[in-house]
Amino acid sequence: MQTLPLHMIDSHFHLLSIERKGIDVDSLLNTMQEHCMEGIDIGLEADDLTARAKRFAEYPFVHLSGGIGPWGVKEGEPSVEIQLETLQKQLEENNAVAIGEIGLDNHWDYGTKTEQEGLLLSQIEIAEQRNLPLIFHNREADEQFITLLRSRGFSRQGVFHCFQGSEELAKLAIHKGFFLSFAGPLTYKANRTMQELFIQMPPERILLETDSPYLSPNPMRGRVNTPLNMEHIYRFAAELRGIELADLIQQVKTNFHSFLSA
Repeated sequence: MQTLPLHMIDSHFHLLSIERKGIDVDSLLNTMQEHCMEGIDIGLEADDLTARAKRFAEYPFVHLSGGIGPWGVKEGEPSVEIQLETLQKQLEENNAVAIGEIGLDNHWDYGTKTEQEGLLLSQIEIAEQRNLPLIFHNREADEQFITLLRSRGFSRQGVFHCFQGSEELAKLAIHKGFFLSFAGPLTYKANRTMQELFIQMPPERILLETDSPYLSPNPMRGRVNTPLNMEHIYRFAAELRGIELADLIQQVKTNFHSFLSA
């Protein structure tokens, strides 16, 4: 049995994508279970929730979210109306703990900003109707998110996953009751600004994730990422903040369950 710390939380991973990379996901999940790990398998498309719910039903420590990322408005995709109808139906049929990942992405050519914002706002409303928290994807869209956060309140807590945004966005998100989740890039030497921001974070607003199979942390860069690489992120994060690994694990666990319930 692989030696790992117990009770680590991975707040964001994509099991079907990991499986498509050639990883034995059932073996992975058994190892996670042995080490009392817990986390969220994240939705990407309107129609993937039911398939994931069936595939991972025997692993109760794997929670599920459902949502349509900004790529839902790229050319060739079904209409937003059809996608939202599909998502609503799958949410009716399955137990999702959050809406996500949803958001804004100005790095890739996913339709227009207006189209992305429309899809995002529609899913925020779905989350409000269903009393579910939000999982935000933000890539090079800080100013849009700052405008969004300033313009409204949220009835449930949310999280900015794989946070790589500005200090201004971080402070506003925390003020609005959001968590910031940090992934493998936190461990990269070039990301000193991110590391300094992480050190300043209120401990009760921190989550950690792999975003696997993407963004493997040091020293695993260049390999397929999995939730088992959380250990490298936790150890690096604990050292950054000058705290014991066990204390960070407990804090993140507390935060995660607050995200799910508050």
